[in-house]
Amino acid sequence: MSEETMVISEVARKFNIENHQLRDWCEVGLIRHKRIGRIRYIFTDEDKKIEKIIELKEKFGKHAPNEMIREELIKANLMSEEQTKIINKDLEEEDTNENSFKEAFLLLAKKIEEMDKKMEKKEQLTLPSENLAEKKDVIEIKEQMNKLEQDNQRLKEVNDQLLKKLDSIHSAMTEIQKEQGKSIWKRMFTK
Repeated sequence: MSEETMVISEVARKFNIENHQLRDWCEVGLIRHKRIGRIRYIFTDEDKKIEKIIELKEKFGKHAPNEMIREELIKANLMSEEQTKIINKDLEEEDTNENSFKEAFLLLAKKIEEMDKKMEKKEQLTLPSENLAEKKDVIEIKEQMNKLEQDNQRLKEVNDQLLKKLDSIHSAMTEIQKEQGKSIWKRMFTK
């Protein structure tokens, strides 16, 4: 058996078929392949088998059962019982690897969820101190408002006193005007 491989897309172009067909045949164990990361490679000595699979799919229909195709490949000496066992073993290993990947992913998702919960708890712990700071700010603002209200009250009292004095001055000026018959203002500004 040759260990030379071709990328699945190159093999699909070579046989004028779709990538997904080759991928399906690999997944059900009709074609020997290997995967490196996400890329699937097909062994070059599988060419005759691929030609036969295409012929069988045309003969029996594209939905022909894979077991029937496998039996026909064995009859045509393009696949042995031993190869079937090897491919099945490889498929089981892929399943195991895929399950390991799923388990690792689920574990990672669980860890992320735990970290999210810890972050929420931490945020909840920091909120009260932020609330305390906000409460202190509110208390300071209220104290400042009380002081301003007191200052405002004092200013109002002073303003009232000034208005009373102004009224008394106005009354006094009016009395003086009546007594003298002339406006005090005229005296001040006339020559």
